[in-house]
Order: sequence, then C-alpha cells, then structure tokens
Amino acid sequence: MQKNNSIQNNRAMQIAARVAFVTSLVLLLAKFGAYFLTDSKAILSDAIESTINVITAAFLMLSIAVSSKPVDENHPYGHGKIESFSAGLEGGLIILAAVAILLEAVPAFFTPQPPRNLGSGIYIIGAAGVINLIVGAYLLQAGKKYKSEALSADGRHLLTDFYTSAGVIIGLLLYSLTGFLWLDPLVACLVALNILIPGIRLLAKSFKNLMDEAEPELLERIVQGLNTIKKPGWLYPHKLRALRSGRYHHVDLHISLPHYWTLTQVHEAEQEITKALLEAIGEEGDIMIHVDPCEPPYCPVCEVDDCSERKTAFRNTTHWSVNEVISARAENN
Repeated sequence: MQKNNSIQNNRAMQIAARVAFVTSLVLLLAKFGAYFLTDSKAILSDAIESTINVITAAFLMLSIAVSSKPVDENHPYGHGKIESFSAGLEGGLIILAAVAILLEAVPAFFTPQPPRNLGSGIYIIGAAGVINLIVGAYLLQAGKKYKSEALSADGRHLLTDFYTSAGVIIGLLLYSLTGFLWLDPLVACLVALNILIPGIRLLAKSFKNLMDEAEPELLERIVQGLNTIKKPGWLYPHKLRALRSGRYHHVDLHISLPHYWTLTQVHEAEQEITKALLEAIGEEGDIMIHVDPCEPPYCPVCEVDDCSERKTAFRNTTHWSVNEVISARAENN
C-alpha cells in the first residue's frame, strides 16, 4: 500500500512539474511579445523573470524524476537532495535575473523612451499574471502535500511573478495617466528589488538544507510522537538526529531501556518506537535506534511497577522536550 501511494505521489508531482514548465514557456513567449509590442522596460523586466521560470521549471521536472528514485547502494538516503539543489538553482537564477533587469533599466533613466501600445501590453501581462497566480497556488499546494521542496520553491516563484506583473500593470497605468517617462524604468527597478529578496531567501534555505541543518519543526514532530506513545521503561531518549533528503528521512535516536529486559522485549520496544517516529514524520524513511541500559539514577522517573532492580521510589514522569532529546547524553535527574 505504501509503495502504491509513493508511486501515485510521484506521478502527481511529475504532472505538476510538467504543468509548471508548459505554463512558464507559454507565458515567456507572451511577455516577450508584449515587450516587442510596447518597448516597455517594465514589461521587459517581467519577461526576463519568466525566462528564469522556464529554466527552473525544466530542471524541476528533472529533479522530481531523480528524487522519486528509490534508495540504492550508492544513495542510501535516497535522491531527494536534488530538490534542494533545484531550489538553490532557482534562487541563484532569480538573483541573476534581478541584476540583468537593473542593468537594462538603470540606463533607461538617462535615455527614456515612451512605451507604445500600452493597452495591448497591459492585457497580455494581466492575463499572464492571473495564470501565474493559479499555477503558483497549485504548485504550493502540491509541494506541501507531497513534501516537495522543489515544487514549493517553484510555486513561490510563480506567485512572486504574479506580484511582479501586478506591479508592472500599476506602473504602466500611472505612466498613462501622468506621462512621466521615468516611471517605466522605475517600475523595472522595483521589480528587480522585489524578486531579489525572495531569491536570496530561497538560495539561503537551499544552502541550509544541503548542509543538513536541523529542522526545528521536524524535530518537534518526532519528539511529540515519542511523548504520545511513551510507555513504562522507556527512559531518556537522547542524541536525536534527523536528516531529510527530499521526502526521505533518516532518524538516529538513543534511548535507555531496563537493563534486565529480554532481547525480545527490547526488539518490541524498538519496533513500537520506529513505527511512532515514521508516523510522526509522515513520509518515507528509516529509523536507527541505539539502546542504552538503564542506570540507578533513572529510578525516580521509571514507571515500571514490578521492577526488582529498583533502587529509588518512583517520583514522577517527565514530558520530553526537544532540547532534552537532541542532547548528547541522557539527563539524570
């Protein structure tokens, strides 16, 4: 069942990636057509950004295809890291697009040219913006549903493109009302700054994921899952480490269990903890659990009633926190 769901999810993600590519290509042609029709620097800035959309959408299809491959001997943690690389590529290209727009727009302040056929250009850019809004929202929803960093990044970029188009239209309408030639290159510069900031953020987030920076939200879900099913004898989980590669997760965890338990009891506890963590993650992955024997200082928080090895009376149980569970060693209270 899980394998069938994974296959269906991969197909849905590939369809979303194809939709993004086809949409970006069509809108690129439309926006450059609008630029040649109007000779507007503001519209050119929007068209340049759409060029990035096409490139990243093409790489998005590749990254989705690669990330959906199963774990193999050469990639024990799956192929999902390519999604972080895809998001980073998109962020870098957005920054380059912002620079290209500024290089084109700034000189226009000194040699301004009046745009032509503004009515037709505004209609084209407006229609393109609405399409970007719809497809961007679709990609964001798909990225959230399938835990795809690449789909989410492309969706955010298309929504940024929608705001860009809206800004371009407002600028052109202001020009048509005032006749100020400097408004056209000014809007282009504002577009560049508008896409530069999210581009930097996207690149930074991609870098963090590629460097396997800890994800607080993921760690919180894991610890919450442990607290939900904790049982007598499960003591002081620690050294929690979680690595994400696309939708694939690898979790390492140490936990103390009664030292006199049989191998069967320890194995059953490991299976229960593994199942709880996989459910908390909600995605594919593997769990590595290292079992430590309990020690006398753990007795005050141990809920095992019939423990013949107890040295100290039970005092109270504790609610595990993320800071405790990610610590390098168990805290002996």
